[in-house]
Amino acid sequence: MKNNYSEFIINWQEGAEVWALLFLFIAFNIFLFYVIGLLIGKNRTKVYNYVSSHEIPAFLNVMIFVSISLALFMNSLFIGQYKTVNNFELVVQSAGSLVIGAMFWYITRVVIRIYYPYYLAKHLANIRFKKMIAPWNGNEMKLMNEDEEDVHLTEEQIAHEEIFAYDYDVWVDEKTGRKIIEKYDVHHTSLICEKCRFRTLHEIKEEIIDEPTRSKEGRLIKHYRCDNCGHNENIEKHIAVLEE
Repeated sequence: MKNNYSEFIINWQEGAEVWALLFLFIAFNIFLFYVIGLLIGKNRTKVYNYVSSHEIPAFLNVMIFVSISLALFMNSLFIGQYKTVNNFELVVQSAGSLVIGAMFWYITRVVIRIYYPYYLAKHLANIRFKKMIAPWNGNEMKLMNEDEEDVHLTEEQIAHEEIFAYDYDVWVDEKTGRKIIEKYDVHHTSLICEKCRFRTLHEIKEEIIDEPTRSKEGRLIKHYRCDNCGHNENIEKHIAVLEE
């Protein structure tokens, strides 16, 4: 009977190691697919939109599988270190390894969701505002500020900015007068929560209160929730009148 149980423990330990490697392989592939998607982006707008919408979810998914892998590796280590001889020890060691995996997941989740958005905001700014070179003559282009760019935008584009649907950057070649307008999806951008002051306020839905007409502006309310403290915030925006 003892030999049978020893064989069971050996199989358990080996199985834990195999599954740990499998989950680690899955985590690596999730990260690899994210990097491949990042490299496919041909211009800064696509890279910006991809990073803002995919980076944090990808990192969270990676850490889920890394945490499971860690728990399994620790379980295998405990069994080998303490020479498990009965079910009670096996249960205790398995519970201990699960606690370690859960703690690792909790800590990494807090770091990614609460603290990482500050770094991500800087990373996105570096992508968005890096030097623009005119493809037609190689001149360095100038980025218009908020007041200057409105002259170059349509009424629809200005309305998009006013309701935080999209954001536009206007780059102008001062020697030729030619311009490039870039469109950014800002739905996934985190805002700073007015309660806890972390950059963890995310848009969860928007609600149109008044439909716009050709003679009257409309209204919508954007609903936000903080991932850190749970604070809810509503921001009302005007929708431009409909064009003819």
